[in-house]
Amino acid sequence: MPPKAKKTPERPEPKTSPAMVRELAPPTVLWVRIVILVVMLLPLCFIPGLPLIGRLLSCVMPLILTGTYRISKIIETQFETRFFFAFIPFPMQKCKLAIVGSIETTYGTAQAGMWTVIMFGPLQLILSWVFDYLIPALGGPYEIWLVTAKGREIKAWQGYNQDYFDTNLKLLQDHTTAELKTRAGA
Repeated sequence: MPPKAKKTPERPEPKTSPAMVRELAPPTVLWVRIVILVVMLLPLCFIPGLPLIGRLLSCVMPLILTGTYRISKIIETQFETRFFFAFIPFPMQKCKLAIVGSIETTYGTAQAGMWTVIMFGPLQLILSWVFDYLIPALGGPYEIWLVTAKGREIKAWQGYNQDYFDTNLKLLQDHTTAELKTRAGA
């Protein structure tokens, strides 16, 4: 009797359905960002003697804080991501999920330093939640990258929240046949 041939593991078929749109977590709710922006700008109306240029310069940080984010979506069989800085959109990056060769993750490489802990103490926990919701696209130790068969790299998500990281990673794995890889920490 000849020896049995080893079966090669089959890659699962991606789960797709017509007109499917899934936004990576946390979903970006524009009206929440605008309400927070208005609340942050409201005190500027009541500062006496502040010249117009001072008022305009005072608006910069609230605009950056509330208007910097990334929207990443899976639309049917395509991945799309767009980065916004102070509500100004950067060019959209797209790729077909079928050509994603690997999903690469980085985590635990950007931990808070000693000076951050000394300066902010327990407030750091609240600030990390705010930053994870408002501007996760700018930082965080958790990153998910899509790498196409031709080597093009697209940042799919970045943030501080491990639950969002796990949810988004599972969502991307469910919709691609890509191999999961871990990048070396910085």
